[in-house]
Amino acid sequence: MRVLVPLTLYIPISFGYAMVNLPFKLTFGAKYSYAGGFFLFWVFVYMGMAGLGLATEAMITLLTPRFVAYFLIALIIFNVSVASVPIALQPGFYKWGYGFPVFNLAEAIRTIIFNTKNKMGLNAGVLVAWIVVSLITVPLFTWLMRRKDEMAERKRAEEEKAVDA
Repeated sequence: MRVLVPLTLYIPISFGYAMVNLPFKLTFGAKYSYAGGFFLFWVFVYMGMAGLGLATEAMITLLTPRFVAYFLIALIIFNVSVASVPIALQPGFYKWGYGFPVFNLAEAIRTIIFNTKNKMGLNAGVLVAWIVVSLITVPLFTWLMRRKDEMAERKRAEEEKAVDA
């Protein structure tokens, strides 16, 4: 449920985000047909939302909502720092950016809209990898936190039983 609901809700959200760009006459037809470019744009936006959203969902489970802001600040900074300026123009420290979703999403969108060098297979692979890792970590972290809560409850019940005896 924690995985299926967000994945389902990202479909209309990403479609709405893609539709917002239509009145601005983006050239979805630069590399592909206009309809094909729009569909690819929507699919990549969906994969980006799914990758980042499920990663956030996993961290909410692990860190609890109280501390998730710290993760989000780091995630935003890491993603935006490599998506706004080309990695080749940045210090070597930023090479890790090739594996982050926003860089790959931006690169795929540049290919669709501006007909730049096509690395969309690699971009899709990175986005799918983020989705798959998140699909593994969300249930894993949920199970770990549930197990931790059950252990704490058992310990509390044993202490209560010992006090009553």
